[in-house]
Amino acid sequence: MKKLLFPLFAVALMSVSPVSADDTPLGKEMEAFNDAYKAMRRVQDNAEGAKLAREAQEALLKSFSLTPEFVEKGGHPDGKEKAMASYRTQIAQALTMMCQIEAAFLADDKAKVDELVQALRDVKKKGHGEFIEE
Repeated sequence: MKKLLFPLFAVALMSVSPVSADDTPLGKEMEAFNDAYKAMRRVQDNAEGAKLAREAQEALLKSFSLTPEFVEKGGHPDGKEKAMASYRTQIAQALTMMCQIEAAFLADDKAKVDELVQALRDVKKKGHGEFIEE
């Protein structure tokens, strides 16, 4: 009997998944952005890199009007209005950089792509530090 109950109990535990940030609309867009960003860093074909940059841009555009859960809960020390202004500024900055990365791919300027990807990594870290609850 114990041999039968243990597997059933294990399956029941695995089917209960906690809610994560990726379950929110913003989390899903950030995941789409991150997937394109990661793939774009490794791509060798310029046309594919430009396509991935556009996919990341789409995710950022959709993210622009969304509110981070941390801000929605009132966790940001500057309050919701100032936090959202900062959030939108950072999303716009990342979007601008993704447009520049797309242009660098199209210009076959791998050095510029690498430079912009490194700078974008810093923008991501700043945003995550400010808008993701630890």
